[in-house]
Amino acid sequence: MKQLFLVLCLPLILNVSLIGQEKSAEDIQKNIIKCFEEMGKDTISTLNFCESKYLNLNFQKEKGAFNFCKKRVAFFRGNAGTIKSTKKEYFDRLKQFISQNGFLPSSSGQLIIFNEEEVKQTGYDAVVISFSKKYLTNKEVIKRLKYKL
Repeated sequence: MKQLFLVLCLPLILNVSLIGQEKSAEDIQKNIIKCFEEMGKDTISTLNFCESKYLNLNFQKEKGAFNFCKKRVAFFRGNAGTIKSTKKEYFDRLKQFISQNGFLPSSSGQLIIFNEEEVKQTGYDAVVISFSKKYLTNKEVIKRLKYKL
């Protein structure tokens, strides 16, 4: 009898927990959208609070323990990820997407996080690659960053 009760209640319990998650995801999106005016105001590679908040959310699974707050981030874009971009261009494209579609994109590209040695070589803590069909390795990105410097 207890097992039958659990089987009947399980869908209800799962449904209630999923509803709570949807609301929290909506709240997160609203908080980020409120913060949009502060995103991409300049081309300085160091992220401000709002920019780091968005990237922390967007790359939640990929970043692990890495926190974007006050980090220096390089941006690349293009089919092969070879075009060096700026923070301003990245967030302008993001704002344009949101104004056209009314929601945040599910993914905004590839994230590469550098170790301490790579940070010393490049001057960046991480790289965001957007609109690229090619998956880039750390070596390729470091080579491109050194070439652009």
